[in-house]
Amino acid sequence: MSELRMADVVVIGAGVSGLTAARRLAQAGRSVVVVEAGERVGGRTMNLDVVPGVITEGGGQWVGPGQDRVLALLNELGLDTFKTHVDGKSIYHRRGHSKRYDGLIPPLSPLALADFAQLQLRLEWMARTVPVDAPWTARRARSWDATTFGRWLDANATTAEAKEMFAIGFSVTNAEDPHSTSLLVQLARIRGSGGIDHALNITDGAQESRVVGGTVLIAQRMAEDLGHALILDSPVVEIAHDADGVLVRSERVDIRADRVIVAMSPADAARIRVTPGLPTRRVMLQRGWGSGAESKLFAVYDRPFWREQSLSGQAVSDLRVARYVVDNSPPDGSVGILLTFLGTAECGRGPGTTLDDPATRRSVFLDDLTVLFGEQAASPTAYLEKDWTHEPWISGCVGSRPPGSLTQYTDADRQPVGRIHWAGTETATINQGYLDGAVRAGERAAEEVLNRGLVTVSGRCAGSLP
Repeated sequence: MSELRMADVVVIGAGVSGLTAARRLAQAGRSVVVVEAGERVGGRTMNLDVVPGVITEGGGQWVGPGQDRVLALLNELGLDTFKTHVDGKSIYHRRGHSKRYDGLIPPLSPLALADFAQLQLRLEWMARTVPVDAPWTARRARSWDATTFGRWLDANATTAEAKEMFAIGFSVTNAEDPHSTSLLVQLARIRGSGGIDHALNITDGAQESRVVGGTVLIAQRMAEDLGHALILDSPVVEIAHDADGVLVRSERVDIRADRVIVAMSPADAARIRVTPGLPTRRVMLQRGWGSGAESKLFAVYDRPFWREQSLSGQAVSDLRVARYVVDNSPPDGSVGILLTFLGTAECGRGPGTTLDDPATRRSVFLDDLTVLFGEQAASPTAYLEKDWTHEPWISGCVGSRPPGSLTQYTDADRQPVGRIHWAGTETATINQGYLDGAVRAGERAAEEVLNRGLVTVSGRCAGSLP
């Protein structure tokens, strides 16, 4: 028989969002148990070992200005940040020709630059009409939710070059192809992340800084403070809830509590049986949720040789794999690391075989880097990949709602169901999909629980049921 524990609140999921919720509840004097299906904490943050003493981030890795909640948490945990390397010229490669440039904007043709500007202006004007906490109430919500962001770009871009720039930028930030993203969802994300420039840029943008030692330290530091209140390797199979409380059943332990916070993506939350059953719109939201299939590819070198050529390591191209490249080297530059992102759309794009085979992906990636950075890029000391679709308890990268879902199921992603509350970056309205969104969602869920009034189950203290 499973061990039986008592707590005021159970948190399911030991990623940044779940651990933030648990931390805030513990700080408020509530007893908490965190149950995690996997053997580690961190969720979609993970360090990959490069060489002894050097890591790179396999999952979420950047923080930037305007992401106030995660920056405050980093300060609270005593973690430092360093700036993403941008010194030197960047590379823009298209149709077989490379150009080096300074600043943030690639040297698009004059027509493409004007087209990019009109697309950006129109998108940000549309986004300003979308209420960040209730996008489905926007005047044109139904028509915008009935199409995809990619389809809108197809219809409104006048140059292929400008359209490619938007596709590259938002494929990276969304972890999915724009043709899989609802236009309404994209507009809400633009509104909630501070605009297109902030979402896409490094300097003064969402990719400005990284955490010294890797972002997984955020979860690890919070987990250390929880001690024995954290239970790993114990998948939750059922949540039973009624007017008196909840019973959370997992592989290693069962927990009776007053409330439960599920800090998982809607797709992953669908694995858990809930009795009595969830409302229809929550069930349908979970069934239709799309988890992003983006992978991260890393080429490791004995040093960041591109810096010797006064290059930043950043590149934007129309090549098959290395569509967007960034310098992901450690803060001391002791080794060089070039990072790119590969989604399912790219896996089937271009001539020749698909990119399903790891050896093919590696070969094409290195060929692309050689085109961009020269022959030195052809011979890395190591090559690493992180594909989140192969995680046993995580369906993929940060995902999104398909067209029609936001207007049909509205706030079912975060609306409490009885004593069940929801966290995870997907439930954030500000900086959704970012680490800051994960922290905000965890803090919001903890506040919901505290404001509903708790019966202190663990201490058998009296209290009124909500």
